[in-house]
Amino acid sequence: MPVSAISDPEAVRIVIAGGGTGGHLYPGLALAEAIQRQAPGSRIVFMGTHRGLEARVVPKEGYELVLLPVRGLLRKVTLENLLFPFRLLWSVIRSMLFFRRFRPQLVIGTGGYVSGPALIAAQLMRIPTVIQEQNSYPGLVNRWLGKHATAVFLAFESARRYFPKSNRVFVEGNPVRGLSRDVNRDEAYRRFGLKPDVKTVLIFGGSQGARKLNEIVGRMLSDTDFVKNKQVLWITGPKWFEAWRHYHQTQHGRIRVLDYCHNMHEAYAVADLAVCRAGALTIAELTIWGIPAIYVPFPFATADHQTQNARAVADAGGGLVLPESELSETKLAKTIESVLQNDEKLHAMAEAARRLGRPEAADRIAKKCLQWIRKP
Repeated sequence: MPVSAISDPEAVRIVIAGGGTGGHLYPGLALAEAIQRQAPGSRIVFMGTHRGLEARVVPKEGYELVLLPVRGLLRKVTLENLLFPFRLLWSVIRSMLFFRRFRPQLVIGTGGYVSGPALIAAQLMRIPTVIQEQNSYPGLVNRWLGKHATAVFLAFESARRYFPKSNRVFVEGNPVRGLSRDVNRDEAYRRFGLKPDVKTVLIFGGSQGARKLNEIVGRMLSDTDFVKNKQVLWITGPKWFEAWRHYHQTQHGRIRVLDYCHNMHEAYAVADLAVCRAGALTIAELTIWGIPAIYVPFPFATADHQTQNARAVADAGGGLVLPESELSETKLAKTIESVLQNDEKLHAMAEAARRLGRPEAADRIAKKCLQWIRKP
């Protein structure tokens, strides 16, 4: 059914607006799946832009996608920035015109600049709105529009203080999709060519990798003493794989190097400790699995939100924070050793991380949303 068609008045109709990056898109997809599990036959339409990840992913997932012309502000004076108010206004108008046809009962914003005009349009039309904020430091749009939202769902308790005027604020965690913990660990070890009786360090920098982190890890692994009492599963990202693939199956098979991992649940199943960035979804997945981590926040994230994400976990005892500005192969190696050599510390960190995990986040958020639709 095309997005311009008039909706079945009996069906649950929801719009999810958010994207640009996977950190904003995938929570929306997790919510869509949870809603459809609880309300079969519901119609869910996504709103995004042609420049964002959603333009490729959403149609493949089988959802309808409405594209808006809005673009984010650049950090310099350009013609694009001068056009921003006009694109924003046109995106709000486009959203309102679509809402008049589709008649959504709820609009969910998951972040990214595209969620702004959709939420503004919905609030102007008195359509209930929900914000799902992934980070411990919410973006400006969410802080502003959260005052008028029907509900705000947070991943971190520390973000609550940014929504003092919101009527309904719930800390439910980040929706994560398809991360089953039903994994045969022995089979996972065999798949990666690792040994189940040796502690495993999982190193990754997100789906695209992290250049600085990879460079430090590469120098760290050149020290043959590092892997004498441990093994490493290193996911470099496709762009950096060729530079570091020579480490694969070196040092008595203690190092495995992958460009990408399609089955992260298997990687999590074998990990005793992770070294990674501090994106909201990365933290959500690691805490669901109860994996302690050494977080190296991306220093150029908006408002340094990755550092605040990592601090929230570290303050709860589930991880350590190692700023990139302080990162060196020596310091990283010593930090890893300090955790792995102390079984009591490792266990305590794992338990603290697990207490932060919220595997039912998507289902809990979906349930509340559907209750509000059915019982205003």
